[in-house]
Amino acid sequence: MTQQEQLLTRLRKANVKPADLCTRPEDFQYREMEFENYHVTEIADALRRKGSVDRIDVWRDPKTNELVVLDGHHRFEAHRRVGSVKVPVVIFEGTEEAARLHALDENAKARLPMTATEKSNAAWKLVCLTRDDGEYTYSKATIVKRTAVSDGQVGNMRRARSRLLKADLPIPDSWWGALASLKGEEGRELTDDDIEALIEERARRLDDRVGKDIGRMAEVQIEAVCRMLEKRLGQKTKMLVEWWREDFEAEEDEFEGWPF
Repeated sequence: MTQQEQLLTRLRKANVKPADLCTRPEDFQYREMEFENYHVTEIADALRRKGSVDRIDVWRDPKTNELVVLDGHHRFEAHRRVGSVKVPVVIFEGTEEAARLHALDENAKARLPMTATEKSNAAWKLVCLTRDDGEYTYSKATIVKRTAVSDGQVGNMRRARSRLLKADLPIPDSWWGALASLKGEEGRELTDDDIEALIEERARRLDDRVGKDIGRMAEVQIEAVCRMLEKRLGQKTKMLVEWWREDFEAEEDEFEGWPF
C-alpha cells in the first residue's frame, strides 16, 4: 500500500449542522445516482419514528477544512428532508486518495449493493487518477481488491485510457463511455481485447437490469425462463444452443479418460 493509499484516521464523533456538511458525488459517490429516492424516504420515516439513524462518515478536507460526506448520502438527504437541526457524524482525516478508498469500501458494504456497472465505473474512476509524476494513483491490486473487478478488466481499462490519451480524446466519466469512445474513433479497428471488454460490459449492464429476476425464476420454474428466452430471441436461440454445446463438449474433453 502506497503512502497515498493509507487508511484515514478516525478523529471523533460529533453532531454538526446540515449546512456544515457538503457532498462531492463526482469524487466520493460510486453509484450511478447520488441517492435513491425511495431509500431516502424509508430513512426519513425511520428518523421521524426513532429520532436517529446511524452516523454519517465525513472527511475533513485539509485544503478547504470542509466536512465532506464519504458514506451516508441517503442518510444526509433524509436529515435534510425532515429538517434535522443536527446531524450525527464520524469525522475522519487523511489524504484525498485514502478518502476515496474509504468511500468505496463503505459503498460496497451498504444495504443497497453496488451493481456490476457501478463497480466497473468505480474501477474506471480509480484507473483514471494519476499523480503529478504521471504514475497511477492506485495500484492494480488495490483497485481489484476495492472494486471486485477482475485483474484483466483493470488492465483493459488502463490500456483504454492510454489509447484515449494517445488519440487526444477526452476521458469519459464512465467505463461504458470510454468503450463507446474507442469504438467510435474514426478509422480505428477494435482489438480482440476491446471486443471482449464490450461484450463483458454489455453483459454486466444487462445482468444489472434483468439477471436477478431471471435467476430467481430459474429456481422456481426453469421452463418459464426457457419460454421467455425463446419468445424474445426467436431464431437466435440456436446461438445459445451452440454456445452451451461448445462448453459441454469442452467439459467432456477435460474429463475424458477419468475413471468414472
